[in-house]
Amino acid sequence: MAAFVAVGSVASATTIDFDVDRDYTNGTNEYTSTDGTVSVGVDGVHVSSDGTIRNTRNFWTSSWDGPGENGGLGVYDCRWSNLCIDNSQIDGRGPDEFALLDFGDLVVEITSVTFSYWDANDTFAYGVYTDTDIPATALIYEQDLDDGNANPYTYSFGAGEVVGSIIGFGADSWRDNFRLQSVSFDVVSAVPLPAGGLLILTGLGGLAMMRRRRKTS
Repeated sequence: MAAFVAVGSVASATTIDFDVDRDYTNGTNEYTSTDGTVSVGVDGVHVSSDGTIRNTRNFWTSSWDGPGENGGLGVYDCRWSNLCIDNSQIDGRGPDEFALLDFGDLVVEITSVTFSYWDANDTFAYGVYTDTDIPATALIYEQDLDDGNANPYTYSFGAGEVVGSIIGFGADSWRDNFRLQSVSFDVVSAVPLPAGGLLILTGLGGLAMMRRRRKTS
């Protein structure tokens, strides 16, 4: 996963839009914010039931520019000789799939995330990864749509809830299948990662799922 640097001054209320066409790849897909100031690298990974990263090589990513409820980023399961037999969404039908967003030397605070292909059976997991505190703290948040939310579905985080440089969003249940359409954030600071920090992170562990909560209408 490559590192990317913001251009110019510290950004605020920035959005990365994944509702664009990117071919599927076993490497890093690159995306630039709508205002052109920040770039991010995205990789697909497989996490275990406790959130530990198990596979970074055989989970590919791609994205599509589609109608409002369909476009976004998906993760493929390609463990069988790079044969991608999975669907084009982030799902938990088999391994729980995660999309890892690497902001490089930037520390960001996620303010909201938007999903497409969302339905009342879906939940999403999210976590912050570091190279100095393994396993990193993380939450699983479950949200359903029976309280009148529309699809695409946008969830807004509380102040200071998700802050880091490497942040994952994905599935934590076999019922989950959706696409990551966009993520909005504020840039907190630019702090270089130690050399090899990401390799240490992905090699030794992932995120610890600390608590689960469900919002009900």
